[in-house]
Amino acid sequence: MHLTEIPQLQSASPSEKIALIDELWASIPPESVPTPVSHLTELAQRLAQLGETPTKALSPEEARTRIRARTGL
Repeated sequence: MHLTEIPQLQSASPSEKIALIDELWASIPPESVPTPVSHLTELAQRLAQLGETPTKALSPEEARTRIRARTGL
């Protein structure tokens, strides 16, 4: 399926397209998307590092604050 096959989407606003992307993504069962071994390896390394120095971890709100400060969002 391509964008050209759905005329309504060609004229949709960016926010409407993003909303549709969110809906489509949410409709995909997680188990149907394989996780690459490289991602699992990276996750294992990061969890090991977190176990060594748990005080370095940021709360979600702290992470958002830092990201907003760096990006101006």
